[in-house]
Amino acid sequence: MKTRITLIAMTFTAAAALWTAAGETSDPMLSSNELPADIVTSACNPSMVADEAGACQVQDYANRWIGKTARGDLFVVLGAFCTADSGCRSWLVEKSGTGVSTLLAMNGRFHLRRGANAYPVVETHTEISAINNAYNRFEWNGAAYARTGNKLLYKVDGHECGTREECSNVARQALQHEDVDRAVKIWENVHGVSWI
Repeated sequence: MKTRITLIAMTFTAAAALWTAAGETSDPMLSSNELPADIVTSACNPSMVADEAGACQVQDYANRWIGKTARGDLFVVLGAFCTADSGCRSWLVEKSGTGVSTLLAMNGRFHLRRGANAYPVVETHTEISAINNAYNRFEWNGAAYARTGNKLLYKVDGHECGTREECSNVARQALQHEDVDRAVKIWENVHGVSWI
């Protein structure tokens, strides 16, 4: 029995050693003093707060380890009081043997999707006005993140109706259901037309 426990412990130790490279831990860390200057010095971005005189005061930063790359480790960095769904500015950074670099600054809400490689596909959603939401998609091209998709969607009374064409279809359906007010609101907000 003692030999079996020793064998299991040795197997676990060997597996852990193979899982992590020499000098690394299985729980990568990123401290606030390692953050790139573009994050720390960005002027009054949404992850900062203004004091009574209106001067920007840097919040503490929180980060979450995302995964491992050939060059190092990926982290998402946010203001300490922000979340992925809060709409604060956040950053995707990579920590390597040569330092920490910002790969992508993300405005608004974001979602990370596992892609074909170690770098996730990033989808952002930003409310840019009372009537528009912007959706962007970024993918790793082997050297940097590149925008691979974007669309502008309209909203009326806080509810998205879609692209211009989709909103026109929603307005026509509203007319078919005798909801003239809804149809007019859509045409006013999306097309600038205040009559039917």
